[in-house]
Amino acid sequence: MSDRLTPLILVVDDTRMYRRIAADLLGQVGFRVVEAACGEDGLAVATAEVPDLVLLDITMPGIDGIETCRRLKALPATADIPVIFCSALDDLDQVVTGLEAGASDYVTKPFRPAELLARIRTHVRLKLLQDEQTRLYRQLDEKRRQLEAELARAGRVQAELLPRDAPLLPGFEPAARCVPAREVGGDYYCWQEPASGVLTLTVADVMGKGMPAALLMATVRAAVRAAARHQLPAPAVDLAATALEDDLERSGSFVTLFHAQLDVAARSLAYVDAGHGHAFVRRAGGRPQCLEAGGLPLGVLRGETYHQASITLGVGDALVVYSDGLVDARPDLTLDVQAIASRLADAGSAAEMVDRLVELADLSRPPPDDLTVVVLRCRAEA
Repeated sequence: MSDRLTPLILVVDDTRMYRRIAADLLGQVGFRVVEAACGEDGLAVATAEVPDLVLLDITMPGIDGIETCRRLKALPATADIPVIFCSALDDLDQVVTGLEAGASDYVTKPFRPAELLARIRTHVRLKLLQDEQTRLYRQLDEKRRQLEAELARAGRVQAELLPRDAPLLPGFEPAARCVPAREVGGDYYCWQEPASGVLTLTVADVMGKGMPAALLMATVRAAVRAAARHQLPAPAVDLAATALEDDLERSGSFVTLFHAQLDVAARSLAYVDAGHGHAFVRRAGGRPQCLEAGGLPLGVLRGETYHQASITLGVGDALVVYSDGLVDARPDLTLDVQAIASRLADAGSAAEMVDRLVELADLSRPPPDDLTVVVLRCRAEA
């Protein structure tokens, strides 16, 4: 459709009388009108200034109305313009051919003014509605592309918040992977070395997924990292929970958290399991040892006090922590601690253990929830 407020009608007819009658009639009711005496001129006029509707005679010398209609419909600029044929009563057989060529309607000559105006107004109104719909679809598509680009950027930023490299620890081999269900997610893992020979490790799962969970995840990550710099696991989680109380309450959300501190020389792991529940130690012989719970998820109960436990890791043992996205991804399998531990038999490294569990989730299809797997393996060469 043209950008003008007043619709433009192109009248193409080799009979001057019919052109003038149509032009005068349409001009009296507020339409702008341009005329052409043949199909060639009509195509040139339509190309120069795209009309909102074409009133087209069928029988004309040179390019007849049907061929003119075909050419109009073949041009991108005029393909969507409604075409109304003007035909004599004995041209009705050609009308069918014209409609098949892309015309929207027809009137017979001599036309009745009221009928002609009604048909033109109807098709112009429909074209206006179609153009408005197209404009809205384009706006929505542009907004969608902008949103997708913003989400992609947010996903890259969130990926940058995860550790780039596993720390080099004498006698230990850490590995991890985080796969969001959407562009961004609510899972995260983190490790820090607040002092020589000390490693803190955190795995957290914010309720939900997508952008709301991702925003909370960034807040939780900052709070836990700050609290863990100079605190043992229990007081660190206490401090983080207190700092996050208001944010979690306002958002109506909660966070499951596994937070641990490893004394590398003593091979002692102190930890808090705040409602996470997906953590165990796979002993060197393959037996899984479940870890004690340390409290409710953060955000469930104000003033919750978190309890710390500890465990010693021997050569060949591996700490395995994962989010519930692993279990949710395979409801067809029994993925209890024993089943997961058995999947890790004969794995040659922590990275291979992580890969096996991620492969178990079958990422050939979009995961139903964010998935995080962290393994800390005690090596023989320590």
